[in-house]
Amino acid sequence: MANSTKMETQLIVIFFSTDEEGSSKLQNILVFATGANEIPPVGFSPAPSIEFNHEGSEESSSKRMFPMANTCINCLKLPLITSYEAFKESMDFALGNTQGFGRT
Repeated sequence: MANSTKMETQLIVIFFSTDEEGSSKLQNILVFATGANEIPPVGFSPAPSIEFNHEGSEESSSKRMFPMANTCINCLKLPLITSYEAFKESMDFALGNTQGFGRT
């Protein structure tokens, strides 16, 4: 397994680890990634996806990388942070400071 693939796998494990905030946090992630506060009856088109921001990529220009989203294509872009605490802090900051589509 390539080093970057191993890091992506570790991040997915961190991302889907049990969180004390449960379903409300998942709904915030859904809104952040897609702009929708619930799953449409016919599903999403295109299907939601996850991409990773690798160091040296265009998206990783800052020293501290944060999650990003492209709601037009339902894509969540996650920084490769292998520490649970650092990833949670980064994710919480992104979710807490994003209004998205005029929501307050």
